[in-house]
Amino acid sequence: MLARVAPKLRLRRRGELEEEGEQGVREPEVAIRLTSTSARIYNQVRYDFTTGVYKRVWGDDLLVDLLTLPSRIIHRELQQQQQHPKTEDEGMDEATRMMEEVYQDMVSKEELAKLDSQPNPFNFSERVSQTTRFNLRELAIQTEPPPSTAFSVTVGPAEVYDAYQKNYQMILEHEREREREKERERERERERDRERGSGRGKKAPPVASDPLVVAVAPLKKYGSGHLDLPGLCQTARVLERMVNQNIYDDILQDFRYWEDGSDEFRPLEGSLLPLWKFNHDKSRSLVVSDICWSPVYPDLFAAAYTTGEVGGPEGSGMLCLYTLKNPATPERVFHSPCGVTCVSFHPKHGSMVAAGWNDGTVVMYDVRSPTSPIIFSSTTMAGKHLLPVTKVHWVNTDPGEDLCVYSIAMDGRLTQWHICTSALIHTDILHFLSDDLPTQAASLADKILLEGIGTCVAFRPDNEDILLVGVDTGAVFQCSIQSTVHALTRYPAHTAAVRDIMWNAHHHRVFISCSVDWTVKVWFQFHLSPLIVLDLGSAVAGVTWSPYSSSVFVAVTDEGRVHVYDLFMRKCRPLCVQSLVQRRRVAAACVAFNPFYPIILVGGERGNLLSLKLSPNLRKVHKDAKGAEDHTLREIELCKMERLIATNRG
Repeated sequence: MLARVAPKLRLRRRGELEEEGEQGVREPEVAIRLTSTSARIYNQVRYDFTTGVYKRVWGDDLLVDLLTLPSRIIHRELQQQQQHPKTEDEGMDEATRMMEEVYQDMVSKEELAKLDSQPNPFNFSERVSQTTRFNLRELAIQTEPPPSTAFSVTVGPAEVYDAYQKNYQMILEHEREREREKERERERERERDRERGSGRGKKAPPVASDPLVVAVAPLKKYGSGHLDLPGLCQTARVLERMVNQNIYDDILQDFRYWEDGSDEFRPLEGSLLPLWKFNHDKSRSLVVSDICWSPVYPDLFAAAYTTGEVGGPEGSGMLCLYTLKNPATPERVFHSPCGVTCVSFHPKHGSMVAAGWNDGTVVMYDVRSPTSPIIFSSTTMAGKHLLPVTKVHWVNTDPGEDLCVYSIAMDGRLTQWHICTSALIHTDILHFLSDDLPTQAASLADKILLEGIGTCVAFRPDNEDILLVGVDTGAVFQCSIQSTVHALTRYPAHTAAVRDIMWNAHHHRVFISCSVDWTVKVWFQFHLSPLIVLDLGSAVAGVTWSPYSSSVFVAVTDEGRVHVYDLFMRKCRPLCVQSLVQRRRVAAACVAFNPFYPIILVGGERGNLLSLKLSPNLRKVHKDAKGAEDHTLREIELCKMERLIATNRG
C-alpha cells in the first residue's frame, strides 16, 4: 500500500531571511524526510510472459500516489440505473459523483462536467485490452524438472546371441516347471485312485514306472510359430539388419558415396570397387549358376546354386534370396533335392519367382512364405522336361490373364507354361533335334525341328512375340511365337556353345551374344554378320547390357575376370579388366546388372557371390544427357547406338 506523505516545512518570509542574512545569523538546515509504510510480500511468485516462467516477487515499488483519477468504465448496473433513474440522487452518474468529491475544492461543477465530457487518453481501457489476472503462487509450489541421463550402448552379435540364449533358457525352465506340475498332478490323481481302491477292499494295481524313461516336453524353437510372441521374427530380422549395417558401415558408405578420384586423370579407363560378399553356410561346395535382380525391389536379388556345371553330376541345391540391407545372411533359403540351374523374377509381381532344376522340373515360388513357398511344379505326367532346364523367363500378361513363363531345357524343348488355379498347363513352342532323343519323339507336325540343344533364350523387350534362342552348336535362332513357320532367322553366331544372349534395353533391334569360343558379338536384327566382334581371351560365361547406357556392357570369363566395355567411347579395348579374387583364380559363371544402382553381381564356383561398384568413367553419361528429361535421355541413347550401327555397317 502506498502512503501519502505530507512533510511539515517551516518557511520564513523573504524579508526575514534577508535580515537574518545581513545580521550574520546562519539559517539552520532543514531536513526533509519522506517515509512510507508498505507491507512486504514474502513467498509469492508472478508469471513472466517474456520468459514463460514464474518469478519471485521481491516487493512492490515504493511510489507516491500524487494523483488519482477515477476510471470512466461504467458497469452494466450503472448503465441500467442511468437508463432507468428512480430519483435524482440515485440517477446521478457514479463516476461524476466521485470526481465531484475529489475536486470539489479546486474545480467547479461546470468545468468538471466539461473536463468529464472530453476523452481521457491516459486512462482508457476496453474489453480487448483487458487480460486475466494471474493468481500469485507460493514459491514452494515450484519444482525442479526430474534429472535426465543419456543412455547409449553398442550392440554386437555376441550381445544379441547371449540375449537369445538367456530367453531360450527361461522358456525351457518354464516348460520344465509346467511338466513337473503336471507330473505332481498325475501323482496326486494316482494317490486318490489308490485310496478309493483300498476303501472298496480292492487293491489298486501298481503303476509300472521305469526310472530310465523321463518324459520331456518337446522343445520350442524360434520362428516355428508355436511361441506366444507375435512379431518376433520381424523384430529379429530388423535387429539383424541394424547390427549388420553397423558392422559393414564402411562398405555401405562406399556403396553410396564412393567416387574414384583417379578417373579424372585417365578418361578412358575405370575401375571396379568390391563391396559385399554374399555367402551361405552350405554354399561353399556349390556353384552359383544364375543371378536375377528383382525389378520391383531395388535391393533384392535371387541366386541359384547347383553342384556343378549344368548337366553334370546330380546333387542337392538351393535357391537363396539376398538383400543389400543384410549381406551377412540370406532372407530366404529354399532347398531342393537337385541343383537349381536358373531363376527369374516376375516383372510386376515381386513375390513370384520361377526356377528350373537339374532334373528338368520347372518350379514356381511364392517367396512371401518361408515354410511352404512352392505353389506349382511341373510333373512327369504334365510336360516335365527330361533333362536340366537351362533358362526360364517370365513374360508380361494383361490383367485377368494367367501368368506365363517360358523354359528351355537340354532335352530340346522350348515350353510355354500357363499358371492356372490348380496346375501348370504346358505348350511346346520349339523342339530341337538331339542325338540323345529318338527322331520319332521329335517329329511332330506342329513343331519346328532345329539342330542342337537350346542353352539360352531372350525375348525382345518391346515385342515379346519375338525371341532369340542360342544352341550348343553356336547358332542363334530368331523366331516368332505367333508364326514360327514363317518367321525364322538363323544367325551363324559362334563356333562353340552359346552361353548367353541379351537384347539392348534402349535400341530394341540390337542384341549381344557370348560363347565358349572366347568371343562376344554385337548383332543388328535381320543382319547375318555381326556389327562388332570382341575376343576376350577366355571362354565367356555371361554378358549383360547396362540399364543406363546403350553402349556399355559387362562380360565375365571362366578365368574370373570382369570386362567392361563402352562401345561409344572405345571399341577395340575395354575400359576396365579386373579379376574377382587377387590371390587365386575363381571361375565365374554368371553376371547381372542392377537396374537401379551402378553395381553388378558376379557369381562363380565355391559359392562366390560378389558385388562390384562401377567407377565414374564406367557409368559416365553423355554430355548432352546431363539434366535432360526421360524422353530426351532415351533419344540420346538411341542416337548413340544408331551412330554405332551406321559406322560399323559402312
